[in-house]
Amino acid sequence: MAERNALVDGVKGLSAPSVASMKEEGVPAAPKVAVSFQGGSDGYLDMGKPRSTVWAEVLESLSEENQPAYVEIDPSSHEITELLIPIEVTIGNISSPDGEGDIEIELIISHARHVLRKKNPEFDELLSIIQEAQQKELPVIISENDNHEIIDVRMKSESAEGGL
Repeated sequence: MAERNALVDGVKGLSAPSVASMKEEGVPAAPKVAVSFQGGSDGYLDMGKPRSTVWAEVLESLSEENQPAYVEIDPSSHEITELLIPIEVTIGNISSPDGEGDIEIELIISHARHVLRKKNPEFDELLSIIQEAQQKELPVIISENDNHEIIDVRMKSESAEGGL
């Protein structure tokens, strides 16, 4: 997963006052809020971007609940460019409706249709992890976008400690 600089880890903390207190007390937001992760990685949120306030709230909540976050961090600027909430699941059925392209993955806890797209540059690696988890009946940590496209899969033991 290194090409995307993707990280699945628990949130250790945020550098600024809590987002809730900023709203309540009228404290101006810092231009950048540093986010540290339990595994030692760091990134920052650019508070000039509208999404960053919401992302800070989500990261703060995940930290309080000792739950992991999936983040993508720009390698040159260290800005957090994507935030998703991964889920721990067991793999059910794996099927290829057309026999050669996208793969549909049944996640035991969900009725939604989850897809691993053939166009994903890590398709083979992700499918291999999914197949191994299914065969061994092991839980995996899956991150997917709003369209239920699987973009990251990790064996539970490969993930950092943050609630995993």
